Amino acid sequence: MRPTYWILGLATLSIVIGLFMSRDPERAERLNQMYRDAALTGETRQMVLMGLAVAIGAFIVYLTMTRR
Repeated sequence: MRPTYWILGLATLSIVIGLFMSRDPERAERLNQMYRDAALTGETRQMVLMGLAVAIGAFIVYLTMTRR
């Protein structure tokens, strides 16, 4: 099977599960609380974004230096 079909299948499955979970108000509230608890805030978010920016920059430099 091609990787694109796996990605589309997983995305569809996550959407279906999300719709199923949001029907019940109690489950929707628990899911919403879980999203709030997992969210990065303040200084942690800035550090993660800085790390991602450095990693992307390093990857671009790596690609330009190793290109033949």
